[in-house]
Amino acid sequence: MTKRFFSIVFVVAMVLGLVPLSTHAQDDKPFEGMKVVVVTQEGRSIGGPVEDFAPEWEEMTGGEVELQQFAFGDLFEKMITAFETGSGAYDMLIFPADWAGDFMASGYLEPISDELKAQVDWEDIIPLYSDRIVAWGDQVYALPYDGDSHMLYYRKDLVDNAEYAAEFEAEYGYPLAEPTTWNQYIDIAKFFNGKEVVLDTEGNEGPIYGTMEAQKRNAQSYWVYLSHATGYGKVPGNPCFFFSCEDMTPQVNNPGWVRALTEYVEIGQYGPSEMVNWDVADTRVYYPSGMSVFNIDWGDVGPISIDPEASVIQGLVGFAPLPGGEQYWDYEAGEWVTPESGVNRAPFIAFGGWIIGVAADSDVKEAALDFAAFMADPEMVKQLAVTGGTGINPARFSQFEALDLWVSAGFDQASAEDYLDAVLSGINDPNAVLDLRITGSAEYLQTLDVEIARAIAGEVTPQEALDNVAQQWNEISDRLGRDAQLDQYRAAVGYTAE
Repeated sequence: MTKRFFSIVFVVAMVLGLVPLSTHAQDDKPFEGMKVVVVTQEGRSIGGPVEDFAPEWEEMTGGEVELQQFAFGDLFEKMITAFETGSGAYDMLIFPADWAGDFMASGYLEPISDELKAQVDWEDIIPLYSDRIVAWGDQVYALPYDGDSHMLYYRKDLVDNAEYAAEFEAEYGYPLAEPTTWNQYIDIAKFFNGKEVVLDTEGNEGPIYGTMEAQKRNAQSYWVYLSHATGYGKVPGNPCFFFSCEDMTPQVNNPGWVRALTEYVEIGQYGPSEMVNWDVADTRVYYPSGMSVFNIDWGDVGPISIDPEASVIQGLVGFAPLPGGEQYWDYEAGEWVTPESGVNRAPFIAFGGWIIGVAADSDVKEAALDFAAFMADPEMVKQLAVTGGTGINPARFSQFEALDLWVSAGFDQASAEDYLDAVLSGINDPNAVLDLRITGSAEYLQTLDVEIARAIAGEVTPQEALDNVAQQWNEISDRLGRDAQLDQYRAAVGYTAE
């Protein structure tokens, strides 16, 4: 769906009164002369909708919006420096939910009032997001904008193909199907990698890659590695994944995490060599071009895959929850465990979504809160979620219930149901892992990002890389205060000592 088409749809919705864009009267210009400085990542994803719709808010309110965008790798430093120096550089921030410990716990964000929550229909928001992702303790500090969890995309025309199924079973000894374990995922990627297949809906043939995973450093790739790690490192019934909830001991270098990194490095053999320098934005361009059987990403690839201007594999994509481990490492027992079901599925609520906060020290706080509510409006995010390239994924009940919305956007009904089921299964899984949301999360994850890149480059083994991370995580915890960090981590995962 193009930007122009989305604009037409949105304007029609406005005319029909479906989009309550403002509570202000037509001739009321309450923010005349006020400028709201918005900061987020560079590119069309997430920031694009601000560029597109700020003029409408400006027309209604008399306010002005200035959008500042930075590379993802620089974004945290830009935001935290503005807060710590009191520069007041930004009024409204669209940021990753896992920075809550640094932004919310420190009191840098303006609390969200009950009136503002009512304005954006708070009851429509899935509780994972309304009660946890945008809150710190009992206080809400941000508005949900995007709902995030990782999922698997696969070429169903190839994986469900009878000819390939017979060949695969003869070689691997089990049926070819949508993978439920990471072992199956690797086998299927290996099987198809380099095979001559039909690449697109036009019938063009050529070699295909097995998989496509973002692996670039200083981008958003380490979340893809973490999606492998949860299947091998999450212990069912134990909410503590990144650290032990007994004493904040890092689990990052236990055998489950090491196995996941070993496979994340190995998977590079079954994708294009350039993959080592690809961020998720790159895979969102190349996967819809029909180059690969698999892709791991947030929900963004679904709407992109049915966009005729961006995809040559419309209707050929299957949607699934992340695979899991055939075994998981129980760090308390110190042993591998094989689940009775044969798979430890532990969906990763990666990132938690882009959320919208307003700086507590903003000079134009009321205008910023009003613009935040405008961008988080239910009808606004509903349309953004079905539009490829916006970076917005569903987080509201109404987005999952409105099947016609997705069909109107270009999904066939079966694909729409498949896509929404895959997203919901991740969000609702009781064994799902919430991202790290404590003070210093950006620093903890940056050290992980660096060592993952060193392992991919062959500078260190996966075990050495993760041992280095564990040492640095201990140093960070000690510097920030181990007891305070432990309290935050326990609260973040809902741990209560028995």
